[in-house]
Amino acid sequence: MPDKEIISRHPEFPFSSAVAYGDLVFVSGTIGRDPKSGQIAEGDIGAQTRQTLENVQQQLNSAGSALDKALKVTVFITDMVLFGAMNQVYRQFFSTYPPARSCVEVAALPDSAALVEIEIIAGR
Repeated sequence: MPDKEIISRHPEFPFSSAVAYGDLVFVSGTIGRDPKSGQIAEGDIGAQTRQTLENVQQQLNSAGSALDKALKVTVFITDMVLFGAMNQVYRQFFSTYPPARSCVEVAALPDSAALVEIEIIAGR
């Protein structure tokens, strides 16, 4: 039986940002916070989606995985009106091997400036 491996964790929160279990990697809900400035990416849902997916990509890389190994993605957006603009950027990251995906509208995200949050399950 494989062991659970903590890839990265939030010291201030009671969860891990990324966990590997055998050949699978689970990345918790991630928002478009710029890792250098600590601020949500400036601009619209497109800019936030791009930064969010770059952050997810970094988590996957740390686990020995990559976006092209994504199996299932869940996208949370604060308004379905933003779906088209989010999808335009999303397609750029998943053009060849798009994973299964769900997208749901939520009333709010933990950071009030965030418009999108993405979680992912990928292979290694």
